[in-house]
This record gives sequence, structure tokens and C-alpha cells, in this order.
Amino acid sequence: MWHDYFKQLETYLKWQQQKMQLLEQAVNDLQQQYEQLKKKPRTTIEKIEYHFDQLKVETLEGTLNIGLNPATFGEDTIENFAVPQSQTIIPQPAPIFRDIQTAVHEYLQQEGENIIARTEQTYGRSLDSAYRQFILQDIARQIDDRIHFYLRQYGEHEHENDALQQTIISYLKRDIEHSIDTFLKHLPREETNE
Repeated sequence: MWHDYFKQLETYLKWQQQKMQLLEQAVNDLQQQYEQLKKKPRTTIEKIEYHFDQLKVETLEGTLNIGLNPATFGEDTIENFAVPQSQTIIPQPAPIFRDIQTAVHEYLQQEGENIIARTEQTYGRSLDSAYRQFILQDIARQIDDRIHFYLRQYGEHEHENDALQQTIISYLKRDIEHSIDTFLKHLPREETNE
């Protein structure tokens, strides 16, 4: 009887010893993982809250793209309309470029205020004169790139004629009107004098 008891006790002790070895190995593995995690840099992201109703813009600087975005006019994607920086500076523009540029800038100077005023009435908005001038100046800065875009699209040197010139001028006038319309349509009420 004692012999069986000691045999069971020995078996039990061997089982416990194996179990302790497995547990010690698991603890060692966990300690190694913990040390590795401690060595890695931590990224802590705290709670970020945005309160857009509390934003106030006192000055605007830079270029504001207010809608002279060719992707809004057709089925083409923006990639098709990208104007690389290296192509925006042309040392000696073709005569058709200068003619179109002069006509469009005259149109913007003569009709820009009227277009903005009509659009303000359409959307029930009221901008101050400084904001109107800012819009017109921003559009004026974008005109040359748009002329180059249309000239590349229709072949700058192949079709230098009055029909091409008038077509591009009409497209640019449409772009100007559309950009003002889009800008005022999406302008938050806080930006206006209401």
C-alpha cells in the first residue's frame, strides 16, 4: 500500500515539475516580449476636438482656388488637367496667347464686379469690396495657366486663327463665371456681410 502511495506521489510530483517548467518558460517568453515592447517608440494620440464654429479668419494669404478647376466642367479627371510647373513659364508666348490674355483680363476688369454682384443676388449673399477684389485678383492669377491649358488642348501653333481665339476666350469667360458661382455657392454664411 505504501508502495502505491509513493508511486502516485512521485507521478504527481513529476507532473507538477513539468507544469512548473512550462509556466516558467511562458513567464520568460512574456518577459522578453515585454522588454521588446518597452524598447519600441510609443505613439500617443490624445483626444482631438475641432470646433469649427469658433474659427475666425482675420487675414487671408496665399492662392485660393475658387473654382477654375477643369475637372468640374466635364467627365475628365483632375489628372488630365494638371499643369506642370515646368510648362507654366513660356519665355515668348505666341501672339494668340497675348491676344487671349488681353481680352480675358479686360473682361475680368470690366465684368468681374457685375458677375459677383449678380451671383451675390442669386445666393442672397453680400461681400465687402475687399473680398470681391481678392476674388478677382485670385482669378486673374490663374488665367495664364488656363490659357496655356486650352492652347495645349487645341494645338497652340496649328490653329492660330480668330475662331480658335474666340472659342478659348468664351471658355475662359465661362470658367470665370462658373468659378465665382461655385465659390459663392459654397461660401459659409459667416464669411459674408450678413
